[in-house]
Amino acid sequence: MRILFLLCFCFPAFSQVSLQLKPEVYDFEAEDYYISSVQDERVSQYFLGKVFLRNQSLTDLLIDGGTENAFLNNTRQGFRQNRNGVSLIIKIEELAFSEKRNSNGLIDGYSEMKLKVFGVLEQDTLELCSPRSSNRYNRSLGTAHELAYEPLLRQMWVSCIEYLNGYVANSVNRLELFNTGSEIIIEPFSYQNRGDTVHYFSRKVTWNDFKGRPPMASKFAAAIFPSIGIGTKLTIRNRKLVAIIKPQVFMIPSQSWVKAGSMNASALRHEQLHFDITKVVMDRLIEKLRKIEANTMDDLSSMIQYEYLESFREMNKLQQQYDDESRHNLDRVGQAKWEEKVQNWLKEGS
Repeated sequence: MRILFLLCFCFPAFSQVSLQLKPEVYDFEAEDYYISSVQDERVSQYFLGKVFLRNQSLTDLLIDGGTENAFLNNTRQGFRQNRNGVSLIIKIEELAFSEKRNSNGLIDGYSEMKLKVFGVLEQDTLELCSPRSSNRYNRSLGTAHELAYEPLLRQMWVSCIEYLNGYVANSVNRLELFNTGSEIIIEPFSYQNRGDTVHYFSRKVTWNDFKGRPPMASKFAAAIFPSIGIGTKLTIRNRKLVAIIKPQVFMIPSQSWVKAGSMNASALRHEQLHFDITKVVMDRLIEKLRKIEANTMDDLSSMIQYEYLESFREMNKLQQQYDDESRHNLDRVGQAKWEEKVQNWLKEGS
């Protein structure tokens, strides 16, 4: 008779420490935003680090249900937020507990949390701030359980949300995310002539302003080079996206020319009217700019640039039409019609 001996080896079960984030009643509230989602950018949203067990072995520190649900539910339950405000996305960049034994046989621990907060503005997400929090702690080997870590984890999260809330409260009036619309400010026209520039409002043009060399092949007696420009500064004031615009109507002497023997009063009036047409175009541009409404800085900048380019094209078109219909001042009737037309336009814009 044979006896079969069955040897059983009992291995200790691998122990993990799991946390369940407890509710928190926040003693502050969000007036201008709400947290719509939490996204963990780390490899795992469940893993928090390695911690020591009583037997001096290391084990995983985990969070039940993952960080995304745990933190989002924590804020939804205990943090009063404005659901009609700006939607914020919180991304977890770093979150970890680490421990090491010291010379006294105790455990020195360190925990750290780093977040990035983004706001949703129309179809874009804009970075808002980067809260962070950390803790240093000391414990004995016999305390590796939820009560040793959950309060630290929750405290870091609440500290980051408190930082976020304070940042928004202190900066809301100058943050693009929280704008309530746009405002266009038109500054006065430039008057002072500098360098190779004669501004429209400084004076009428004279033949002394035509300093360029006449092209040999040109059949015309004179040509003025007028143009428009806008200096634009974008800023945020009192929750408004503000565009401060400095309009300029000018001519460039070095590119304007007149042939010898052509410096008469009639020809100068013709060239001055080209300058007047440029002012008309600027008046129209200013009216278009005043009507701009935007909710993002990119849109505000793009709209201003679009209107400027459209006006520049209109200026070139009108200048060409004026020369065609007046036959470069040879058609007196056509010239007179344009003089009357431009004067009426200037009155409308004044």
